[in-house]
Amino acid sequence: MRTPPPDVDEARTLPAPVLIAASVQPVLSGTVVEDESNHEILDAIDHAHQQLIAAEIAELVGILRAADRWKIDQDAVGAGIERLIQPGHDGTPRIAEFLALEIGALLGISQTSALCRIGDALDLRHRHPKLWQAVLTGKVRVWQATKICLECAHLSRSAAHNVDAAMAASIGMLPWTRIMKALPGQIIAADPDTARQREQARRESRRIRISPIEDGHVSIHGVVNPVDGIKFDHVLNEVAKTFPTEPDTPLCRDLDRRRSLAFGMITQDAYTKLHREKPLLDLSETPSNRLPQRSTPTTHEPIGCTLIVHISADDPALDPSPTSTTGVARIEGWGPLLTEQLPHFLNGANITVRPIIDPVGIRPVDSYETPARMRLALEQRNPVDVFPYGTTQASRCDSDHTIPYIDGRSSQTHLGNLGPLSRKAHRAKTHGK
Repeated sequence: MRTPPPDVDEARTLPAPVLIAASVQPVLSGTVVEDESNHEILDAIDHAHQQLIAAEIAELVGILRAADRWKIDQDAVGAGIERLIQPGHDGTPRIAEFLALEIGALLGISQTSALCRIGDALDLRHRHPKLWQAVLTGKVRVWQATKICLECAHLSRSAAHNVDAAMAASIGMLPWTRIMKALPGQIIAADPDTARQREQARRESRRIRISPIEDGHVSIHGVVNPVDGIKFDHVLNEVAKTFPTEPDTPLCRDLDRRRSLAFGMITQDAYTKLHREKPLLDLSETPSNRLPQRSTPTTHEPIGCTLIVHISADDPALDPSPTSTTGVARIEGWGPLLTEQLPHFLNGANITVRPIIDPVGIRPVDSYETPARMRLALEQRNPVDVFPYGTTQASRCDSDHTIPYIDGRSSQTHLGNLGPLSRKAHRAKTHGK
C-alpha cells in the first residue's frame, strides 16, 4: 500500500460532512402555504443548497481517501496485471489502476470518467492547497475548483502553487466570472516561459475554417493574430451600425444579425475588388433574404479602434536591462498578453500614456452627479457591479451613493461613498423592502 504524502493528513482526519434530512416539504401544486413566511422559504432554499455543497465535499474527500488507502498487489504490478498510474498532473502521486473501476461503478460513470475525477481531486489537493481549503470550507464549489485546476494543468506544480497563492485573496470573495476572467493573466505571470511557448505554438496553428452548410448556413472558426481579430471585431461593429433597424428589416433587428450582414458586405466588397465582376453566387432569392441597403454610404476613411492596456508600474519588462524578464499586460475587454509582446501588438498605433489614478487626489463634490474623473477612478477600483456576485460591467452601472444622497448636505459624492450598481440592483436598494 502506498504511503500517503504528509500534506494530506488534514484531509484524512477531516470528518465527512453530515447530511441532515430537509425539514421543509416541497409544495407540488406550485403554490405556497399561507402560513409560510418569506424567511422560511429562503431558509429552505439555503438549507437545500448547503446540503448539496456538503454532499459534493463528502464525495470529493471520499475519493481522495480511497486513493490514499487503496491496497495494490505488488505481485500483480510486477506481473503487469495492474499498473501504477498518474491520473493527475505534475506533483501528484500515482495510484492503483483498478481503483477507477470501483469508483466508476459507485458513481455510475465510466472508468475513464472516474479516472479523470480522481485526477482532478489529486490536482486540487496537491497543486492548489489554498483552493483545496476553500473547497473544504464551502467557499468554492467543487466544479469551480476543478475548472481552475484544468486551466492550470499544463503548469508545473510550483507554477500552479503560484497561481493558487495569487488567487487566495479573491477566492470566496469575488464573483466566479471575475475570478475566471483574472485567471489567464495569473497563469501567464506564474510561468512566462511556458506562456511564451504556448503563444508560439498557437501562432503556428493559425487558421480560418468554414464548416459545411447546415440548415442553410455555415459556421466560421479560426485562430488569428490578436491585432487582426480585434480590428475585425471593431470593423464589424462599425459597418453594422450603417444598416437600418426599422421593423420592416427583420435581418437587422439586433446587433448580432447586423454583424453577420456586415461580414457578408465586407466579403462582397473584397470579392468584387478581386474579380472586378458580379459575384458568382446570389443567395438573395426572396425579398426577405435580400441584404438591406445601408443607411449611410461606404467610407474609405480608416476606422479608429481604442484599446486600454493596463501595465503594472513595477512590470519587469519596463526595465531597460537586457536581462529583465517580462510581466503581464491586460488588454481591457480582451485578455492578457506577455508585456514583451506589446511592441508588436501596438505597432502602428497612436499611444496615450495615462498615469495611475490616485483616489486621494480626487476631492469630494457637492453635486449628486459623479464627475468624469471620479467615475473613471470608480470603474477602475470596482470594474463590475458591487452587488453580491454581480457581473455587470461598471461602465454600464449607476454610480450609487452607499449612504443615500440628501439634498443640501455637502461633500456626499466621493469615492468612499460610491459604488457601481446595476440598474436593477439600484432600484432594489432604493425601493425594495
